[in-house]
Amino acid sequence: MSGPQPVIASNLKLPRYRFGNFELDTNSGELRRNGVKLRLQEQPFVVLRTLLESAGIVVARDDLCAALWPADTFVDFDTSLNTAIKRLREVLGDSADVPVFIETVPRRGYRFLAPVQVTRNGAFAPLQHVAADQAVLSLPVRHLRWGLMAGIVLLAGVITALIVAFVWSTPMPRVVDSTQITFDGVSKGYVHARGGQIYFNERLANRMALLKVPASGGTPLVLASSYPGLYLGDVSPDSSKLLVGTPRETMKGPFHLQVMDLSSGALQDLGGIEIHDASWAPRGQLVFSQGNDIVLANGDGSGQHKLLTAPGPSYHFRYSPDGKRLRFSVGNKHFDQESIWEARSDGTGLHEILAGMDELPSRCCGEWSPDGRYFYFQTQRNGTSRIWAVAERHPFLHSKAAPAELTTVPPNFYMGGISEDGKKLYVTASQPRAELVRYDSGSRQFVPFLSGISAGGVEASRDGRFFTYIRYPEATLWRSNADGSGAAQITGPSLRTALAHWSPDGSHIAFSGARPGKPWNIFWIAAAGGPAEQLTDGPSFDLDATWSPDGGTLAFGRTLVQDNVLQTVSIQLLDLASRRITPLPQSEGLCCPRWSPDGRYLVAARHWGQVVELYEFATGKWRVILNGPSPTGYVEWSNDGKEILFDSLDRPDPTFYRLRISDSRLQTVAPIGDIRRYFTEFGPWSGAAPDGSPLLVRDISNEEVYSLDLQFR
Repeated sequence: MSGPQPVIASNLKLPRYRFGNFELDTNSGELRRNGVKLRLQEQPFVVLRTLLESAGIVVARDDLCAALWPADTFVDFDTSLNTAIKRLREVLGDSADVPVFIETVPRRGYRFLAPVQVTRNGAFAPLQHVAADQAVLSLPVRHLRWGLMAGIVLLAGVITALIVAFVWSTPMPRVVDSTQITFDGVSKGYVHARGGQIYFNERLANRMALLKVPASGGTPLVLASSYPGLYLGDVSPDSSKLLVGTPRETMKGPFHLQVMDLSSGALQDLGGIEIHDASWAPRGQLVFSQGNDIVLANGDGSGQHKLLTAPGPSYHFRYSPDGKRLRFSVGNKHFDQESIWEARSDGTGLHEILAGMDELPSRCCGEWSPDGRYFYFQTQRNGTSRIWAVAERHPFLHSKAAPAELTTVPPNFYMGGISEDGKKLYVTASQPRAELVRYDSGSRQFVPFLSGISAGGVEASRDGRFFTYIRYPEATLWRSNADGSGAAQITGPSLRTALAHWSPDGSHIAFSGARPGKPWNIFWIAAAGGPAEQLTDGPSFDLDATWSPDGGTLAFGRTLVQDNVLQTVSIQLLDLASRRITPLPQSEGLCCPRWSPDGRYLVAARHWGQVVELYEFATGKWRVILNGPSPTGYVEWSNDGKEILFDSLDRPDPTFYRLRISDSRLQTVAPIGDIRRYFTEFGPWSGAAPDGSPLLVRDISNEEVYSLDLQFR
C-alpha cells in the first residue's frame, strides 16, 4: 500500500492534529508540513496517530504493536516497530538522540514531546486530558439560600475568569508560508527589518559586507564591503541611520562604534567608543556592552552611565515596545552556551527568562512583536537551530506560557527581524556544508581532498595508513583509511569534538570534547573505537592537545573561567601514566601548542595568534619567532621539524606561509584568495596533508534570508 487508508464512519468527523509545522488529518490520512503533503506509509501513520492521541504520555511498545497488528498476526514485532519509528522520525526530521517530537523511554515505550493541538470541528485548541463530567446533586431545601449565594459567587467568578481569559488570551502563532528573499547562498547574519527594507551582513572570504534588500524581494544593494567591513548593530526607528561597528583586533571584536547615515553613506564617529554590541534605546539613546557591563548613553555617545553588570558577555539588546523592559542575550564562556535575561529599563530587577527549557540550554537573540504580545527567540543544540515563540502573559494571571516551536530542522533557522505589522519574521535559513580542499602547487589552486568530504581537523597517523577528522556540522570524530575508504564514526552525537591528534604509535586519538552543559575538555579514545575517556575536568576550557614524540605526555591550552569571565590562559602538561597535570613554565598568555616531531620544541601563539613563540625544552626558555601584522590560524610542523606552516587571518590578502625556525625566514606558500572559509567554534581550520601541502575547509553552505508568514490561531 502506498499510504495509510483510515476507516472513517460516515457520521464521524475524525480529529486533526497540529504540532510544530506539521498537521495530521486522520480523516484523509495526510501529513502536511507548512501545507506541503508528505509521503507517510501506513505503519508510521498509525504510530504517529497513536502517539498524538496520548501526547505527553508514555505509550508502551505493546500498545503500539496492538495498534499496528491484529492479535493473530505473526511478525517480528520489535524489528517492525523499530522500523516504523525510524521511518516516522525520518519524515518528521527528528532525531532519537536529541528528540523534538518522539522520545524513546528505555524499556517502556515512546512519548510525544511537542505541544499538540487537536480539532474535530475546524477550530484548533490545545490538546487536554479532561476528567469525566461530574453529576449534579440536589441540595436540601434548608440550604437553598446559601447554595444560591454560593452559586452567584461562583458564577461571578466564572464570568470574571472568562472575561480575563478573553481579554488576555493570546493565540499562538504558527508558520503557514515562507518566501525566499536572497539567492546567492553566502553566509549571512545580523538581520534587521525596518521601513520595508531588510539589512544584513554577508561573510565574504576576508571581510564582512553590509547590504540591504526590499522586504518584498529584489536585488540586494551593497552598502559597504571594504576590508575589514562594517558589522550591523541596529537600524534607527526612523530608518535613517545604522549603528555599525568596525573590528579593532579580530573579527570577533571589540568594535569601534559608528553611525552610518543611509541617505549619504557617511560614517560618524561616536567619540571612540569600544563595544561588543550596540542597539538603539528609547528616546534616541544608545545601549551597548563593554565586557559584562551594559551602558546607556545619548545618541551622540555622551552621557554614558552603566545600567547593570550582566552575568557574562552581553549582546542583542531589545527593549519592550512600551520601553519598560530590556532583554538581551548573555554568553556563557564556561559552557559555550547562551541565555536570555531581562531587566527593567533602569537596570534593576535583573533575572533570566526561559530558564525552564533544560533540554535546550542555549537560547538567544530574542525579538519582541510590535504589540508586545509575543517574544521570538532561537535555540541551538548539537549544531541545530530552531525558532520559537512565547506569549507574554499579563501579570494578573501569574501563569507562564509554554514556548511554541515555529520551525523544525533541517534547515537551521536563525532569528532575524520582524515586520512592522507583526505578521512576518525575517530569518536566515542555512544548510551547513563544508568541503575539504588541498592546495595543488601544479595547478595553483585548491582541489578536493579525501573526495571533498564535509570535514576538518584532518590529521594522518604517523605511519600514513589512516586519517582522523571531524565531520561538519555534526562535530563527530571519524577515522578512515589513507585513501578515504573504510570511514567509521567513533564518537556519538552527544559529544561534540574538535582538534583531534594521533598518538605517535597510532593506538589512540586525543581530542577536545564537550558534552551538553559542560566545558571543553581533553579526551582520548582507542583508534579502533570504543568509549571515550575524559582526561581533564574542572572550571576551564582545555583545548588542542598535542603529543610528545614518546607518546607519554600531552600538552594542551587551558583557559580558566571565573564568574563567566575568561581569566588566565596557559599551557599545561598532562603525564598520561600518572594523570598529573603541571603548567609549562612561563606559558601564561599562550595557547594552541604544537610539539615538534623531534621533541625539542613547542610552538604556541599569543594575542589571538599575532605573536608566535617557541619553547626549547633543553634551555626552558621562550623566544618570539613571529610578530606578524595579522593573526595566524592553526600552526603545523613540517615533517622534518625545521619549519612551521600556518595561514593568516583578518587581512585583505589571506595567505599560507612557511616559517623557518632557525632564522625566522618567512616564505609565501599559497594565496588563499577569495575562498569562503567554514567557521566552527574555534574559527576556520587549516592544516597540512602528508606531503606538506596546505589544507583548508571551504564553506559551501547555502544560507539565505527568508520571510516566514505567521498565522495566529
